[in-house]
Amino acid sequence: MNRLQLSVPVIACLASLYATGCAAEVHANVPPPRAEVVVTAPPPPAVKSEIVVTTPPPPQVAVVATPPVVEVVPQEVVVKTQPPVERVEVIPVAPSPQHVWIKGWWHWDGGNWVWNPGHYEVVRVGYHWVPAHYAARGGAWVYIAGHWGR
Repeated sequence: MNRLQLSVPVIACLASLYATGCAAEVHANVPPPRAEVVVTAPPPPAVKSEIVVTTPPPPQVAVVATPPVVEVVPQEVVVKTQPPVERVEVIPVAPSPQHVWIKGWWHWDGGNWVWNPGHYEVVRVGYHWVPAHYAARGGAWVYIAGHWGR
């Protein structure tokens, strides 16, 4: 048998199979139609845009009030003992041109002389500083406290 003779029965067999509907094998290589798969994901979290505005605290203002000047006649204190010698003080630089140096003085506390160191005070317009002083009277010492006078 030659090739042609062999090929005729094979072709006839294939044609009969196709004609009878057994050609399903031919379609077996075709993939089935794909089903649509819908995947739903939860929505992304909402992004909150928050703008925080902080108000700075109000500025702190220091109010320094000069107490009212009340002219008081200084009280005299009579002491039997003489005050110690006045101390020498180093005067520091003034905090401002509106300050005046009040020199230190010996103060009678009722039993002893106590040193009060000098310090600066704000100048009081229309007044001048009268420093503490002592006056000898009849064998005693009269102590007159420092004060603002006109």
